[in-house]
Amino acid sequence: MEANDPFGGAATCRDGVRLLAFSAFIVFLHAVLSALPALAEELLRLRFTPLESIAPAMLGTAAASAALLARLGADWRAALADWKRKFPDDLLKALKYFGGYVLLAAAIAVVLSGLWLLLGDHGMKTLLQPVSAPAAREGVILRKVAAVSPWRLLPSLLTACALGPLAEELFFRRVLFASLRASRGFWYSAGCSAAFFALFHGAAAPLMLPVGLYFCWVYEKERRLPVNVMMHAMVNLVMMGNRMLG
Repeated sequence: MEANDPFGGAATCRDGVRLLAFSAFIVFLHAVLSALPALAEELLRLRFTPLESIAPAMLGTAAASAALLARLGADWRAALADWKRKFPDDLLKALKYFGGYVLLAAAIAVVLSGLWLLLGDHGMKTLLQPVSAPAAREGVILRKVAAVSPWRLLPSLLTACALGPLAEELFFRRVLFASLRASRGFWYSAGCSAAFFALFHGAAAPLMLPVGLYFCWVYEKERRLPVNVMMHAMVNLVMMGNRMLG
């Protein structure tokens, strides 16, 4: 990877204290906005899917990240025009890197298979329980929602394939990774971004760490946020489909 800053012409936060404070604010914002759906369920007797429940937090993260970048000098009007003009090329690149993600997922599966040989069925089930149990519950909920009406799945689909990828790529790659990369090497910057990204996924953090590193590598290589967002959306769509198939 390049030793110098590959994002030198882009708006980035080069003040380490400000970047740390903004990251802490994102954690606080995420916690507050994640509590809103639970409060609505309690007070208004509503029921949300797990993906619908994270929509306010994703929206807040995306809005805060975009606002910070605008203050740092990002021209969103010009960026959106550029994204629209280069959409076909970005989509093809996203498809290419999604293929890379499939290879990464296969490598993770090989590692898990090795652990299974070492730990056995019981040990492996115990190890994966914190990840597999919530995923199974989410799959059951999504199937029940789809049984009521396919249209009822639309908010979950939009969160998984549009809002979530946009929010996470804006913050973890565009703000955090690119800002750290202004003064640090690739592995340090990608490691910090990927670790934070993994921690945001709770019990799945060990599995998400290599994914976060891969997403940073793609962003450094292409320097095109839409490529990352669309690739991320493809990953989430496949994961959502797998959970629904159970």
